[in-house]
Amino acid sequence: MKILCLGEVLIDMLSQGAAPKDGDIPAMKPFQPYAGGAPANVAVAVSQLGGNSAMVSKVGDDTFGAFLKEMLAHYKVNTDFVWSTSEGNTALAFVNLDEDGERSFDFYVDNAAHKHITEQDLATIDCEKDTVLHFCSGSLAGPELIPGTEFILDKAQQKGMMVCLDINYRPAFWDDTANAPARIDSAAQRVSILKASREELAELYGEENADAKVQEWLESGVKVVLVTDGGEPIHYITQAFSGTLASPKMDVKDTTAAGDSFIGGFLYYLSTKVKSTDEFDAWASSFENVSEATEFAIRCGAYTVTQYGAFSALPTQQDIAK
Repeated sequence: MKILCLGEVLIDMLSQGAAPKDGDIPAMKPFQPYAGGAPANVAVAVSQLGGNSAMVSKVGDDTFGAFLKEMLAHYKVNTDFVWSTSEGNTALAFVNLDEDGERSFDFYVDNAAHKHITEQDLATIDCEKDTVLHFCSGSLAGPELIPGTEFILDKAQQKGMMVCLDINYRPAFWDDTANAPARIDSAAQRVSILKASREELAELYGEENADAKVQEWLESGVKVVLVTDGGEPIHYITQAFSGTLASPKMDVKDTTAAGDSFIGGFLYYLSTKVKSTDEFDAWASSFENVSEATEFAIRCGAYTVTQYGAFSALPTQQDIAK
């Protein structure tokens, strides 16, 4: 199966070491640019493992945009649907790391190029049963994004495609965070696979409502829900069963792209076992199948936290076999 990833591809400016000293003059830490963006990370994760992936996005007609297209192509991600525009700039994310490799963000996305994806752009994409559409909640974050996202979700539904949503909630992306719970909930009821962190569920719906919300999604038709919790055990829940798998203890350097590596690993594994949507329901009804896919995904995410950056931190088969 092919994995089609919709959404932002951006520059992660990752903080590097301590700020340079020059007497009493204030200084900032230096930042190193890396290719990133959650949906783009998933596309690269699938490709790195040997899968077939394509990116659907827009970048600015600028130096950063050209770099991102080159990087996606370098990692063998299909870029036929990565358009350039002069209407917006390539998005930037400044990422500060603490001593444990955990991140804090400053986003520059007010007039980001990926917000200019149109229904006319998306109409050129074939949606087939041998393809999984993957997207994140960033594609729901503003009124300019919603028509295109709704258009391709409608098209995917009409064609019988599988759809995967990683909530990947970033409040700074949103026009108004008060809109996030309802928009995400509405989209979640239209997907086959959903990934969320325990922290995201608590922030969006309240800690006391998190489990009930997962059950609502399953009752609406979601087949597999994956709930991560930092370095704590990962839960997989379906309409018929649930399970928990521990995450290995790793020497954490940088958690950037760890969740993307995890869901990319899951989708890659699925793509090697299922040829089309018609086979997915039977596959997802097997405890062994979902457990094995989740275990593979955990190994991918665990490797990624031992590396710096996003694309460059995503494992190959050889990396996770070590």
